[in-house]
Amino acid sequence: MELKERDVAKQADIEHLTGELRDSLTKLYGPLLPSRELWKIFGYASPAAYRRARARKLLPVGEFEIEGRRGYFALTHDVARWLATQSSLREPSRSEKDQEVHADEE
Repeated sequence: MELKERDVAKQADIEHLTGELRDSLTKLYGPLLPSRELWKIFGYASPAAYRRARARKLLPVGEFEIEGRRGYFALTHDVARWLATQSSLREPSRSEKDQEVHADEE
């Protein structure tokens, strides 16, 4: 498979995973994710660590406030896209590498 074809396939995989994650997160939380949940989803050790990242402007997606509501929120779709993109950056497992080699041989 050529590099461009792999990029297209990888982007399709990201889009597919984004949709699955968005659907799951939306069922659990709705279209907006509150910061009280985001710190866990993003893998911060504690709410305090999340607040420090916010203060340093290091959060992976944009947050916003809603008038009349406490706290900060992020769009579920943005969080799903970030998670899917992060997943695509990981090193493939040995079995995934083996599958890729066999696919190239065909």
